[in-house]
Amino acid sequence: MIVPTYKSILGQLLQSQLDFKEMHDAQFQSGFRTESQVIPSTRFILLIDGTIEYTVEGHGIICTAGAAIFVPPWIWRKWEVTSESPAKLIWAVFTPSQRIFNSFDHIIMYHPADFNLQKAAIERMLLLWKNDRHDLLLEGEMKAILARFFRYSPKIETAEVLSGRHPEVDYAVRWFQASYMIPSALSELQEQLTLSADYFRDLFRKQTHLSPNQYLTMLRMRAARHLLKKGAMSIKEVAAQTGHKDPLYFSRAYRKFWKCSPSEDRS
Repeated sequence: MIVPTYKSILGQLLQSQLDFKEMHDAQFQSGFRTESQVIPSTRFILLIDGTIEYTVEGHGIICTAGAAIFVPPWIWRKWEVTSESPAKLIWAVFTPSQRIFNSFDHIIMYHPADFNLQKAAIERMLLLWKNDRHDLLLEGEMKAILARFFRYSPKIETAEVLSGRHPEVDYAVRWFQASYMIPSALSELQEQLTLSADYFRDLFRKQTHLSPNQYLTMLRMRAARHLLKKGAMSIKEVAAQTGHKDPLYFSRAYRKFWKCSPSEDRS
């Protein structure tokens, strides 16, 4: 299993086109919490005030004021404000044009020495977003922020232990995230594993709370819903993009998962 370095991730981010989805500057009261969910986009967060606990794949990380947090897509996550005082955050939501995070599924959090510089840059981005929204300027500011962030971030070995999963379960999760659009993703994964099929399936369920097939289905259905909401693809094209050869089977699977048909969800 090849684990990417932060340098290689940064290189791919700098070469990608960044598609910005949201920019926010908000304050959350003590006790505020989000639901556990998987988000198909990348987040960069600065914690200005307060304390939050950010939980990824069941492992919580305490983040205090002055923290910078990088959250890759397609991970189970939730967070809550644990300080008595409100937590103030500024964050950007974006997707890179390249599939970078196929083997990277943990957050990076540390307190950068240049926090004020990062804060000034993301505040400029926020003003651009609220006013002119010049995409090239947004992208330039974000790439400069990411370059500084990854340059001084802790070694990947330190962050890697946060997943707490068996190496083959970890590999499977990353394989699914990178390959859910391949119809034979599950069978191709099984050919790469050294554990027996039954033992791997039981271990995967124990450590992710889903069977391998359920996890793959979850990724496909979330990606399908995201593509449908964008509205640029037909249902047949969405089916093909999410690993389904048969559009009718895709529609049945979609209804079973989301309790509505693809066409109903799009409207």
